[in-house]
Amino acid sequence: MVEATSSTGGGARDVARVVSERAAVVVVDTETGAVVHANAAAADLAPGARLPVAVGEWSAAVRLRAPDGAPCPPGRDPLALAARGRAVGGAVVAVGPDVQQRWVVAVPLEGTPGLHRRVLVTLLPVEVVSPGEDEGSRLRDRAVLATALSFTVADAQTPDMPLVWVNPAFTVTTGYAFEEVVGRNCRFLQGPGTDPTAPREVRETIRAGRDGSVTLLNYRKDGSAFWNELALSPVRDGAGTVTHYVGIQLDVTERVVAGQERDRALAAERRARRDAEVARAEAEASRASAERARARLELLAGATTRLAGALGVAECLRALADLVVPVLADRALVLAADGRDAVAPAAGWPEASVRRVREVLRERPAGGEPAEHAGVAAALGARSALVVPLVGRERTRDVLVLLRDGDAPALGAGDRRVAGDLARRAGLILDNARLYEQQHEIAETLQASLLPALPVVPGLRAAARYRAATSGAQVGGDFYELVPLPGGAVGLAVGDVVGHDVLAAAAMGHLRGLLRASAWEFADRSPARVLERVDDLLLGLGIPTMATLAYARLSPRPGGGWRLEHSSAGHPPLLVRTPDGVVRVLSEAADLLLGVQAGGRASAAVDLPEGSLVVGYTDGLVERRGEVLSVGLERVRAAVAAGPVDPDALCEHLLSTLGAAAGAADDVAVLAVEVNARPAS
Repeated sequence: MVEATSSTGGGARDVARVVSERAAVVVVDTETGAVVHANAAAADLAPGARLPVAVGEWSAAVRLRAPDGAPCPPGRDPLALAARGRAVGGAVVAVGPDVQQRWVVAVPLEGTPGLHRRVLVTLLPVEVVSPGEDEGSRLRDRAVLATALSFTVADAQTPDMPLVWVNPAFTVTTGYAFEEVVGRNCRFLQGPGTDPTAPREVRETIRAGRDGSVTLLNYRKDGSAFWNELALSPVRDGAGTVTHYVGIQLDVTERVVAGQERDRALAAERRARRDAEVARAEAEASRASAERARARLELLAGATTRLAGALGVAECLRALADLVVPVLADRALVLAADGRDAVAPAAGWPEASVRRVREVLRERPAGGEPAEHAGVAAALGARSALVVPLVGRERTRDVLVLLRDGDAPALGAGDRRVAGDLARRAGLILDNARLYEQQHEIAETLQASLLPALPVVPGLRAAARYRAATSGAQVGGDFYELVPLPGGAVGLAVGDVVGHDVLAAAAMGHLRGLLRASAWEFADRSPARVLERVDDLLLGLGIPTMATLAYARLSPRPGGGWRLEHSSAGHPPLLVRTPDGVVRVLSEAADLLLGVQAGGRASAAVDLPEGSLVVGYTDGLVERRGEVLSVGLERVRAAVAAGPVDPDALCEHLLSTLGAAAGAADDVAVLAVEVNARPAS
């Protein structure tokens, strides 16, 4: 459960802050093709526009542009697409004379009482790129944010303002199905930890008929709590009467909890500083005592950063043991619930001592607070022992044991306070590390189950590799595909779904299914037509997935050799190595990534002699922080040129040389296909 406190915390430049800024909301009538409502923020974008106004005139008044500042093609701007009842998700446009960037989310409200044949269009501000921030990562983050936004519409003309429509993101976030929420006031999301001032602020905003935003604690259907950042915007009819209220909601639990953790860390640090001041005053004549107090302060100040920076539970346990020696203890032991114990210093523990400590603690368990334990001290021959439970969110899983040996002072009240502060931080961090490992294992298992076993195709030798990122749960949507097609052709693909979590892995499965179906349906058509079909299905079915994808079709030529037709949706280009060792970069048919907007795509073709290699890969093999993309592409090209001929050996070569240099910061997928002579039929 999320801790119920009124502190919101979080950085001002956090991506979730986009909701609390003034979102421009308009309502488009699909029957008349006109903008019939614009809230105050939207009206500011188009000063002087009188409603209702044709979407083309409103777009011209707002000065909608493509991301590069060029005018949108006629009838292809987001408002024009919305007027035709199309859902638009995450399109970047430039707005106004000062070229503000905005993400556009358009959602048809078909079947919503009072809003039949209406489309809700929201233009969300996009902040400027921070120095050193990777623009590609920023765009992916904004795309994920746009698809994660929850939209609700409430009927302001009906008593108690019941909800009349919610989008799928709302049901995913809250766990309530559409039919469970329509007809109810959204206060059902409130619970025992909700600060009453937040709902009161919402009621005052609605009573005044104005825009507003608030962050409040809500509860999902399963009882779990989450912090909800809510932006409200009234919808008015032609007479100026508020008929509906639009709510834009985003789960900002991570930002709020991070703020709470920082607040607690600052409070603990202030307490530690006060303790250190008392210790220095009491031991003014003792230089050694003063140095010990400063060391404890530095321990607490740096503990959170050092522990949180550890990769995995085992490393976090070792870091905790090393942190407290020699600042708090001469020896330290962390007893983990799963048996991954850690000791410091490593040479200070006899082989049987850890087992003995476990036996003593079973006979006399530790309480919920740090406490001296004579039995542990006696069992290990120490002067004094302090047993410190590491309490997580729900229960104690691990125990920290601190020992003082020889003539050192016994562990006292000051040690207990510092150890208690450290234990509270370490317990939560260990909980997070375990959760991250579980997410990583689940996501990796899911993704491995979705990746195909390559089929045996006469005339081809193929191999593929997938390697998950090692940092936390960074497992996502990288995939490869080899599909035998009617007529002896073969489709091959390498793709990357935006995101690094279980949802991205699941979305990858959906995308693979759509790709295989489209490749089979259009087996005799160009790769560009296959990608266009995938785009049509993603947008038409309302699947909120954005991905890069390189797709090609290999077909045998009557006179020998093969023909390779290829097309790319924002993906790193395929490489071809001919038998003479020359490596060619196939960058002739590159277009936008999938899931942005439907449209025509380009294909290109190249004839391959027998013995040629086709290599596809994902951006984890290319990108390096702070490096120009062309440098990475040249590095991959050179590695393919220098690699072995065998596809399996080549995949291993690329992962061992380029994958290791990437620092395992991103998933990597590689597919290598060698074309040889087709057997006689």
